Amino acid sequence: MPIGPLPQITFQNAADVWKRYEPEEEAIGCQREGMNPEAYLQALAEAEHWTEAIKFLTQALPKREAIAWAHQCVRSAAGPELSPPTQAALTAVEDWLADSTEARRRAAHAAAKTVGFDTPAGCVALGVFFSGGSLGPPSLDHAIPPANDLTGKALAGALLIAAVITEPENAPVKLQGFIEQGLQFARDTAEPNQT
Repeated sequence: MPIGPLPQITFQNAADVWKRYEPEEEAIGCQREGMNPEAYLQALAEAEHWTEAIKFLTQALPKREAIAWAHQCVRSAAGPELSPPTQAALTAVEDWLADSTEARRRAAHAAAKTVGFDTPAGCVALGVFFSGGSLGPPSLDHAIPPANDLTGKALAGALLIAAVITEPENAPVKLQGFIEQGLQFARDTAEPNQT
């Protein structure tokens, strides 16, 4: 899987992304000082470290693109028969992607809570909630901003659960497919003012 330039990833150095999560023990051998994100993803792909690649890419992409990518993967992995809570969570994510208002960010959190934070759809919706704003209730006088890594961690959870929830023996193939979709999001030209 050749990995070329990824314009959506604005990190110059893979080490800056590593600060946002704990790399897996077996993937540490792929790390080299001064490595750019593309080179690190290429090394992970060659070593078939798909879980590490998922964690890295969810942190490296801008939040909006990472959410859109995870949503697309989770929706396709879920199949046509969705439970009402799963459908509601995925719809809440779609609504936020269409119009990223505070009300829609909070609606995604409510939908995530209903479907469960241990489900792929719940994790994607939680990623929306962690994308900005405040973690505190709207009535709170001061904002409690989410840590910058929370969206990526929630989305990595969504993708890793989606890969094993059915046919776990095929998880590596599914994760590789998710990475290929994520790389497509990373290749797309960024729209102005999206971080």
